[in-house]
Amino acid sequence: MTLGEAMLRLSVRPGDRLEDAAGFDVHVAGTEANVAFAAARVGLRSAWVSALPENPLGRRVAATLAGAGVDVSLVRWIEGGRLGLYFVELGAAPRPTSVVYDRANSAIARATPDLFDWEAIADTEFLHISGITLGLSASCFDIGVRAMEAARRGGATVTFDVNYRQRLWPPEAAAEAVRSVAPLIDVLVCTLEDARDLVAAGGDPEAAAPELQARLGVEVAVVTLGAEGAVAVRDGVTTRRPGHLVQTIDRVGAGDAFVAGLIWGLGEGSLELGLERGLAMSALKMTLHGDLFRFAAGDVAGLIAGDRREVGR
Repeated sequence: MTLGEAMLRLSVRPGDRLEDAAGFDVHVAGTEANVAFAAARVGLRSAWVSALPENPLGRRVAATLAGAGVDVSLVRWIEGGRLGLYFVELGAAPRPTSVVYDRANSAIARATPDLFDWEAIADTEFLHISGITLGLSASCFDIGVRAMEAARRGGATVTFDVNYRQRLWPPEAAAEAVRSVAPLIDVLVCTLEDARDLVAAGGDPEAAAPELQARLGVEVAVVTLGAEGAVAVRDGVTTRRPGHLVQTIDRVGAGDAFVAGLIWGLGEGSLELGLERGLAMSALKMTLHGDLFRFAAGDVAGLIAGDRREVGR
């Protein structure tokens, strides 16, 4: 079960600028929706909870997720609401990828906790949520906390991706929000950069995960290291796995694919397998346009096993 915002992403072709592009590619996006989509693609039963506007844009989001097998029955439909948008200008060295958001007053940002069926939301093995949801609005913060509390009461494992967005809120507010919900988190995922900037845990990658775990008191802390892989700590044991060589097409959404793979492994009782699957899914996602992971479990297994033939035939 994941809970959060979905948006439409409008991106220009590599080499074009947002300010004068002649057209846009349109994709469904949003971190928790991306996680639910990726989980469904590899065979997990997944559901996504949110509020969507009752209009063609909202229906496009729901249809895209449902088409991958995501259960969208807990989505609440809002008359007169709006869907958030974001615009992407894919960079090439030395120019970074640039993102512009148009998401204020979206249907989920204006939703309130009494809109949702908390008993149904708690009926899951894993609940995933991110710091983005907490930062959308004061009511979204309350919704996120309510979801985590309900999941914990129901015996679910709560996974949380810090996913700091500087254009959404300042680092001090994001750091305080993460600290406040830490007692509700079982598995915390964070980039090395966010661990350093929000929780003052960073520097040596091998030390970052134990520092993060100690400062926030979570059962499992996972720090992603970009091309260098990921490191995790649980029960005093630190585990590190390397990344994969990638010719990047589009890195947006790679972290969400990683989280889906991590949950996939944890669901089978293995943090190590979760890291391996997450890194493989993240690498595969970066070879695709758009935020969504459009591969299957066999593709992930093949990459982990080292099946890297240039032509599959």
